Amino acid sequence: MRRGNNLRHALVIAALLVGLFCNAAAAQVRSTIIGPGETQYPVAVSSLKVSGAPAVRGEQFADVLVRDLQLSGLFRVIPRQTYIESAQTSGVEEHTIQFANWSVLGAHALVNGTLTVTGDQVVVEARLFDVARRSQLCGRRYRGTLEDLPRIADRFADEILATVTGERGPFDSRIAFLSTRDGRFKELYVMRANGTELTRLTQSSTLNLAPSWGPRGDLITLTSYRDGDPNLYSLSYPGGQWSALSSLPGLNLGGGFSPDGESLVTTIEFDGNSEIGILKPDGSIQYRVTDHWAIDVSPAWSPDGRSIAFCSDRSGSPQIYVMGRDGRNVRRVSRNGKYSTSPAWSPDGKRIAYASRSRGGFQVFVVNRDGSGVHQVTTEGSNEDPVWSPDGRYLLFSSTRRGRTHLYLSDVAGIHQVQLTQGKGSDTSPSWSTWVD
Repeated sequence: MRRGNNLRHALVIAALLVGLFCNAAAAQVRSTIIGPGETQYPVAVSSLKVSGAPAVRGEQFADVLVRDLQLSGLFRVIPRQTYIESAQTSGVEEHTIQFANWSVLGAHALVNGTLTVTGDQVVVEARLFDVARRSQLCGRRYRGTLEDLPRIADRFADEILATVTGERGPFDSRIAFLSTRDGRFKELYVMRANGTELTRLTQSSTLNLAPSWGPRGDLITLTSYRDGDPNLYSLSYPGGQWSALSSLPGLNLGGGFSPDGESLVTTIEFDGNSEIGILKPDGSIQYRVTDHWAIDVSPAWSPDGRSIAFCSDRSGSPQIYVMGRDGRNVRRVSRNGKYSTSPAWSPDGKRIAYASRSRGGFQVFVVNRDGSGVHQVTTEGSNEDPVWSPDGRYLLFSSTRRGRTHLYLSDVAGIHQVQLTQGKGSDTSPSWSTWVD
């Protein structure tokens, strides 16, 4: 699929003539679906009825949508091989659908639609129905290219989650991470939020650390030894063009751009000690944030850009702290465990996820920004570097629970957890972008 500006502009989206709406039936569905781990809502996902191309194109759309809905933990997708009707001959509108054929399968909801292909251009009309009420819950028309079909499915998955929960889903976004799957060095990779369409972005054959998406999803910052020292760089996305950000003496580690894109927060050395500093977009020092004998690392912006969470051993062991962006009002928020690190803010700014050592390994925890309400998310293996999905519904982290280090997706409660990456090598240090559009 074409990316960057091409990706943004190639897919033109218009409202379906019937519009997108959440009526009384949608409210009924929403009251049924509470969250991942609750009773999963049974849904049938029919292939699209195709005109102008092989039927497999409609199946491609359905396959992506099924994966997204299953990853969400909210739905139980009824297997397609049990469907009574053929997608290419069945009705796709309220007055033509044989709802009884879906009700007998136990489906409470039905997804269907049409795909019209003209050359390389496509028009997708996708709909979600309440089977019991025989009424449409939502629908959208999408225009794009054949290459855009997977992304169109992601977008409609997000619409379905918005309809049944009131909050948009996270699937029209990207995940960056480091991996040794193609060699002994940690290189930067990007994939879609459902774990597919993996692309290698660097060929640096050196140590890379701490990737972080920029606020607009068009660049990724990371620390790299590509020039011999731990300097801070940005890579354009999707092009992968390197730009130097900070090569100050000593360490230039991690951090990232502020939500408004006007500043960078990172770990740099002052007088031989690791401190938190704010840089201008060109990498020059704007001001020093911390000035303490302790080691201060892993800074993370709050969504409003007014606060910074970070890791410090100023209390005797590494713990999570929050302070204003000016370095004032420092307060400790993690109290469990003797070693806590890698803070990450929820998109609404109310919670912080972090990793804390427990029984020889690390586990993921979530705490309110004032330090109350600590909740343990993981229990198996060693789990590190948690990050939030753009909707705040899920956490992504690396885990050793099945041997090799891979990325796992979990709802915040920790009930629904799914392995997202596979293969050889280790997958670590994830960063989740905002929505693509």
